[in-house]
Amino acid sequence: MNLFGLTVPRRYLAVLPGIALVFALALVGCGSAEEAMEDEWGTLPQVSSTAQLELRIDSLMNENRKLRDQVEAITGENRRLIARTAELETKVSETMAAAQAAPQTAPTPVQAPAVTSTESNSGYEAALALYNRRNYQGAIDQFQALLNSGTAGKLTDNCHYWIGESYYGMGKYSDAVQEFREVVTQKRSTKLSYAYMMLGNCEALLGNKDAAREAYNRVVADFPSSPLAAKAQARLRKL
Repeated sequence: MNLFGLTVPRRYLAVLPGIALVFALALVGCGSAEEAMEDEWGTLPQVSSTAQLELRIDSLMNENRKLRDQVEAITGENRRLIARTAELETKVSETMAAAQAAPQTAPTPVQAPAVTSTESNSGYEAALALYNRRNYQGAIDQFQALLNSGTAGKLTDNCHYWIGESYYGMGKYSDAVQEFREVVTQKRSTKLSYAYMMLGNCEALLGNKDAAREAYNRVVADFPSSPLAAKAQARLRKL
């Protein structure tokens, strides 16, 4: 068959109506889709340049607020860190100042000699009781009163010794040195070994290593059988 100048085999003539129908539906569908699209876009509101600018400004302002919040948070944390640092620096300064102001740790005093029968003096015993209660100033005043009154008698060296021990307990090592030296000038004193030992302790605390070494050596040399000799040797090794 000749169709539009073209020879079409007969076997295709049967399907021509179907093909024509498909093309017709396609054309109708395209038109409907285009119309639907036009209708959809036509319903969208038109955004003006001013509105777009306002939206942009609002967005920037929101971003600016977020940044300000972040800056404020960082600033607050920075203030807390600065305050904490200042607090720690203050504590360190106070600790260092306290350490510098504190007196050097004194060696543990040697065990004091026992009171003998010759020391049975009421005023002396009262002064010694004040020392045992660590009322060092009261003990010093009482022992000194005995010395000043001339009633100390044979207990004179003992009074000087306990005054020295009291000054040592108060951390007044220079004053203690003077009292212990008063004791060691009396060669028959029963407090000699203890006085030399305490004299060495005081001189060591005062930084007078040579004087301390001399006092400790006297304990070792003059009282080798005394329990203080071993302690004096130990102190000598530390000088």
